[in-house]
Amino acid sequence: MAAGKYTKAEIVDSIYDKTGINRSEIRTVIDLFIDGVKEALTRRRVIELRKFGTFEVRVRKGRKEARNPKTGELFTVHSHGIVSFRPGQELKQEVWNLVPEYPDNEFVSEAAEPVSDYVSSKSASGRQVQDYSDKAKNARR
Repeated sequence: MAAGKYTKAEIVDSIYDKTGINRSEIRTVIDLFIDGVKEALTRRRVIELRKFGTFEVRVRKGRKEARNPKTGELFTVHSHGIVSFRPGQELKQEVWNLVPEYPDNEFVSEAAEPVSDYVSSKSASGRQVQDYSDKAKNARR
């Protein structure tokens, strides 16, 4: 179960507790930051926040036939932009060992396995390749 949402108001309160800066000024700075991110993305700029991650706009191809999963109705989807986020190395390392919480913790040991435990092999070019398939995972057990 997730720990819950972390809202802008909670971020403002956290910054206030750490700095003592006026809450309305903190809220203004956060709003200006968000507006700057939106503006840069609408201009197709890539936003790189070192040690955190990268935001960019990617174009998703349209389709002549798509189906509404609720109604089953067919419709056309035109090409459109989507925002993509790639976490930075430091953020990846921070969250790597987070394990989802299950009521009886039945999947915890499997979810917490390090990547290096997966079966590795050599590709045709001779370089090391990790095999992340379930078949390879079961073969090592």
